[in-house]
This record gives sequence, C-alpha cells and structure tokens, in this order.
Amino acid sequence: MHTWTNRVPEPRRMSGSYLALGLLYVAAMIGLAGTAAASDVNEWVAEVARFSFGVFGLIAAVRAARLPHLAPRLRQAWGAVAGCFAILVISVPVLLTVDPDGSTTANDVIHMMFVVALLIALQRFPLAPMNRRDGWKTALDAMTVLVGGSMVLWYTAVDPLLQSHRLTMDVAVSAVINPIGDLALLFSVSRALLRGANESARRPLRLLTAATLVLFLGDAVNGYLDAHQLYLHSSWQFYWWITTDALLAAAAVEQSRSRIANGFVFRPVRIGRFLPFLAVVVAHALMLDAAVKSGTFSPWGGLALGGATLSALVLFRQTLVQRESDEQALTDGLTGLANRSRFRATSYKGLAQGKRTGLHSAILVIDMNSFKEINDTLGHKSGDLVLIAFAEVLRRCVPSPGLPARLGGDEFAVVLSDLTSPQQAYDVAGRIAAALGPVAVEGRLITLAASVGVAVSAPGELTHDELVHRADLAMYKAKGLGPATRWAVWQESLEIAA
Repeated sequence: MHTWTNRVPEPRRMSGSYLALGLLYVAAMIGLAGTAAASDVNEWVAEVARFSFGVFGLIAAVRAARLPHLAPRLRQAWGAVAGCFAILVISVPVLLTVDPDGSTTANDVIHMMFVVALLIALQRFPLAPMNRRDGWKTALDAMTVLVGGSMVLWYTAVDPLLQSHRLTMDVAVSAVINPIGDLALLFSVSRALLRGANESARRPLRLLTAATLVLFLGDAVNGYLDAHQLYLHSSWQFYWWITTDALLAAAAVEQSRSRIANGFVFRPVRIGRFLPFLAVVVAHALMLDAAVKSGTFSPWGGLALGGATLSALVLFRQTLVQRESDEQALTDGLTGLANRSRFRATSYKGLAQGKRTGLHSAILVIDMNSFKEINDTLGHKSGDLVLIAFAEVLRRCVPSPGLPARLGGDEFAVVLSDLTSPQQAYDVAGRIAAALGPVAVEGRLITLAASVGVAVSAPGELTHDELVHRADLAMYKAKGLGPATRWAVWQESLEIAA
C-alpha cells in the first residue's frame, strides 16, 4: 500500500536576490536624484549603478542558462541575455576610463549593442507551436502593437524633429534610431506574449516585457526632449536605462529560481491579449491630443473621437467573440463539461502550482458502467441524455476549484488541486459514488453507475501522464468489483498486477 505523508506548505518567501536587487535599485535612484545638479558626479553614479546591475544580471542569467531542466532554446535565450549584461559590464569601465566626459555617441553605440543582444534573446525564447491561421492572427496582433508604438514614436520624436529642421547625427540617433530598435523589441516581446510561453518562462517573460516597455518609453521621451532642444534630460535618461537594467536582472533572477521541469504545456501570457487593445487606445488618444492642441476641434477632433468610439465598440465585440470561441474550444459540446484539452492544461497547471505551494493534486478517472447496453437498447438519443445527466452529477459533487471533464464517449475525469491531504480527493470520489442512482430519461428510470479510480500526487511527485496512468489502474480495479458503482485508490500492487 502506498503510504502518504502530509507536507506542510512552505510559504513563498522573498528571495535574498530580489531583496538585494531592490536595495540596489533604491540606492541608484537616490544617488541619481542627489547628484542631479552635478553632471559629472551624476554620470559616475549612473554608470556605477549600471555596472552593478550588469554584474548582478550577468550572474543570474548565466545561472539560468545552465539550468539542466530548461529547454535548450530557453537556455540559449538566457545565454543571449547574459550577453546583454556582459556588454554593460565591459562597456561601463571602458567609457569611464577612455571617455570620462561621457559623449552621447559612445553611450548611444553601447545602447544599440545592448538592444541588439536583447533582441537576439527574445528571438530564442521557445514559443508555442501554432497552425498557419493562428500564426497569422498572432502576427497581426503583434503588428497592431508595432503600429501603435510607431505612432507614439512619430508623435513624440520624429515629427517634432522634422518640424525643427535639426537633423544632426546625435539627435537622429536619440530621436529615431534608438526607438526603431525598441520597436523591434516591442514586436518580438508582443509576439512571445501572444503565442504563449513554457510554464517555467512565463513569469520571466512578464518582467522582460516590462523592461522592453520601459526602454521604449524612455527612448521615446528622450527623443521628444532632443527634438524640442530640451537638454536637461541626461540624468532622466539614466533613470529609464537603470530601471530597464533592474527589470532584466529581476527576470534573470526569476528564471534562475525556476524549478519547473521542461515539457509543461505552452499557454499565452495573460497580459499579452490586452496589448493590441492598448495599442489602439494609445493611437486614438494621440489623435485626440493632436486635435486639441491644434486649437480647433473641428473637423478632425470630432472624427478622431468618433473613430475612437467605433474602435472601442469593435474591440468589445471582438473580445466577446474571442471569449466565446475560447470557451467552445475547451468545452465538450454535448455535456458542457471541460474537454480533454482543458483537462490536460488544468492538470499541468495544478501540478506546477502544487510544486510551488506544497499542496497535493489529484485526478479521478471515471468510466460509466453498462453504457453500451443503454445505447444499444434505447438508442443514441437516450444515451446522450444519460451522459448529460451524469455530467450534472459531477458538477454537483466536484467542489471548486476542481474541474470535471468529459474525455470522450462514456469516459470522464476530474482534476483536483490545492489539496491539503489525499483524503479530500477520496471524499470527492465518495460523494460521486453516493450521488449516482436512478434518473428519468424519456419516461424511463435508468440507473447511473460508474467505476471511479483515484490517484493523488504529493507536491512535485508525479507528472500528469503518471497521475492519469495511476488513476486508470485504480478505475480498472473498481470496474473489476462488479457492475455497481465502486471507487478505488491507486496502490503499488496495481502496478505489479498490470
């Protein structure tokens, strides 16, 4: 008999690396603010801070790139991120030694090298496989984000620069070339968020997204200041760059803490689905702002407002259609329960979460008894009504956040997560067995009966396939006890018998 030991969930504590990173960031911000009046000192403080984040991030990224349980492409991605930090570590002392005055050109060259290395890293992230249609949808959504970002760039930097007729090399790099590189980053990170990432990379990818957005917005603001000949932005630019460095380092720390094995399902990062909508909102906001600043709201202001309203209505309708489509793709058409795809994804998620929180997960595999005889004697229509009635029993007996699912035919399953002990899974199996009995189907009383197999995984003990295999063995054990409803728990002896 398999022996269970209850484990007390360990609280998720803040990592010492995160604490050190936060303190370093606060110290850098205070140092920049305190030396803003002295440009030379301010430059030194900024470069020392960037060097510190470079060393910090380099160590974390190298550690992430060496994790054996990560997919090879993911390790390569973090190797490229380590290259970003290596650029910082090498360039900062070189700049302070060879170019102590901190020329704009030298900083811009280093910045472009940094962006290129980060772009390579984003291209190496392993993304979910997609069919041709879904690939086009993802590309179009990412292009929507790119166009929105381009409008921000045009409005804040490029157009003011063209209007000023001041196209020097330094200004062109700051106002145009840097943000164009950032647009490439924006497209790459949007594509990654929309396609979906491996479970172990989802949190780091969120932080990489935040770093990319900060970098893009910072370069756009600096381009605006350059285009308007506002030369008080030297320390302001360092605020953006240091924040980007800190977020990248945090992403590397998060990945280096990952203990989720490779092979979990790919899922879109939730924030990704909102990026195209945000891009449309930003675009219309810029048009409205330009109409107001022109001094005459008519006619362009009214047209911009109408266009914004129409876009909002279309986007809202698209959201409803997409939600309905997602639900249909993950729902069994007959019973309304989750289908096999959602069952599998929910199981993966529960097992990964249980590994982090120290809680158990369980799967119940359920096979209806004598269902073939019902179909043969009463017809498929009555058989469908029996399946619907059986699904209703599962809905009543499975507590939230448990998920009942129909795997196909007369085979059902239940995913249970966040269990403090295996007994909770056994209680659910007992409730299902007790609830099954006679139901009225087209004027006839039909007795619902099923065989239920239960398998429970301690935190981090089993994979989804192993858990389903054990629940299957237990279900066949219950079926061997006769046609009446029975439920059985996996035991090691079942493996020997199989």
